[in-house]
Amino acid sequence: MSRAHKSMQIPPANRVPRRVANEQRFRTPELLVEHGIRRAMNVILQGDGSPFGVLEVDSTSEGEFGEHDIAFLQGAANILGMAIEQQQYQRKLQVALDRHQVLLKEVNHRVKNSLQVVSAMLQLQANSVGDPALSERLNEASSRVNAVGRAYERLAYNADYENIELAEYLREIISDLEPTVAPCKIQFEAPEEIQIAADRAILVGLIINELVSNAGKHAYPDRAGGLIWVRLFQSDKNSILVSVGDEGAGLPPGFDPTTSKRLGARLVNALSKQLGAELTRPISPIGTNFTLLVPLKPAAAQ
Repeated sequence: MSRAHKSMQIPPANRVPRRVANEQRFRTPELLVEHGIRRAMNVILQGDGSPFGVLEVDSTSEGEFGEHDIAFLQGAANILGMAIEQQQYQRKLQVALDRHQVLLKEVNHRVKNSLQVVSAMLQLQANSVGDPALSERLNEASSRVNAVGRAYERLAYNADYENIELAEYLREIISDLEPTVAPCKIQFEAPEEIQIAADRAILVGLIINELVSNAGKHAYPDRAGGLIWVRLFQSDKNSILVSVGDEGAGLPPGFDPTTSKRLGARLVNALSKQLGAELTRPISPIGTNFTLLVPLKPAAAQ
C-alpha cells in the first residue's frame, strides 16, 4: 500500500479544515488565539507502522481551506514522513557500518598478531636449528610471513581499511629486510604517495621482499656489502612502476628468472601473474635490475 493511499485512511476529524472561532470538538490552544489564528487544518504525519505526529497549517486570514489545500498538505506530510524515515534508516545504517569497521579492524589486528607470532617462532627455530642452510630457509620464511603481517598491521590502524599508502608500507618492509641483508645497504626512493588496495600491496611487498633478499645474498659475493636500491613511482594514472637493482656481480650466464626452478624466482613470477603485472629485467652494464609494472587495479576493474 502506498503512503498516499495510507493517508486516505486518516480519520476525517484529522483531515478536515476548521475555523478556530467556531470549533467545538477540540480545545483551541491559547497560543493560536493570542496570534489571531482564524482557521487551521492538520493531517497525520504517517510513519512506517506508526505516526510521527501531526502536521498543521494555521492562517490569520478569513476564508476556508479547500480539498486541494488538504491534498497539498497531505502530500507535504507524506514527503516529510519519508524524509524522517530515510534519516532514521541512514542513522541505523551508519551505526551498523561503524560496528562493522570496528570488527574488521579487530580481525586485522588479530591476524597481524598471529602472523607476528608465526614469524617469531620461525626466527627462534632458525637460531637454534644448528644447520646454516635450514636456518637460512627458516629466516626467509619468517621474512615472507612478516611482509604479510605488515599489511594487516597497517589495516588495523588505518582509517581506510580497504586501501593503504604503498610507500609507507614498503618502507616498513624494507626496514625489516635491512638486518637480513646486512652489511648491504638498501636505498628506497618514493617521491609521491600512492594509494592501493591492501591485497595488491601485500603482493607487491612479497615480490620486493624476494628480490631484495636475493640481491643481499648473491649480488656482492666478493666484497662485504653494497647498495641495493628500490624505487617506486606512479607511471600513469592506472599503474605504478617498481624497480629493484644492485651494482653487484649480476646474474649467472644463461640464468633466466622466468624459467628458474628456484623457489624465490618461482614465487616472484607467480605473484607477478596474480597482480597482472609485467616483470622485466632491463639490460644493465653492471649489476642486476628488475622492473615491475603493476596496474593499480585488477584488469576487470579498470
